Amino acid sequence: METKEEIRNHILKIRSEIGKAERRAAAQEITERLIREDFYKNARFIYCYASFRDEVGTTGIIEESLRQGKRVAAPRVVGRRRMEFFFIKSRADLRPGTWNIPEPGPWCSKAPLPDEKTLVILPGAAFDRSGARIGYGGGFYDTYLDGNDRCVKAALAFDVQCVEKVPAEGHDVRAEYIITEKELIRCSQDYPETR
Repeated sequence: METKEEIRNHILKIRSEIGKAERRAAAQEITERLIREDFYKNARFIYCYASFRDEVGTTGIIEESLRQGKRVAAPRVVGRRRMEFFFIKSRADLRPGTWNIPEPGPWCSKAPLPDEKTLVILPGAAFDRSGARIGYGGGFYDTYLDGNDRCVKAALAFDVQCVEKVPAEGHDVRAEYIITEKELIRCSQDYPETR
């Protein structure tokens, strides 16, 4: 089996080769698919990464969530392997932060730890249908969500980011849902982890 690093590098290379128009259309389809789901409709808080480079774009999700009156928070790196979420009122509240990734400005108020009314939208490099994910190697989401089973966790991915098997460890945060431009994968219900 390939290592996490090999899978990450391979999938990120494939993802980077998706054309801009195709990426934009796929991101639009992913956004529309997400906002139709009850777990999105029922969420009062949306904790969402601010998309960077060739990730699935989150601008539409952030704008639609704010339009619907949901409280939207984005992550800011606050230390080694540590991040916190801060509420934003618009994309204008985001500034280039760690590694140039958009982060909430210093005027944004800290969001509480996510609860059952919170949908956390996970980024990542690769995913399998059981919800196992390979992030970018920093462990930020694994650390932030460690032991938190109260919130709903959904990952956004282009179809090419879904692989047969991701090597997962006990501390790795799993997605309950994966939304691609082709389908909604209900990980925990349809593809329970087999050990």
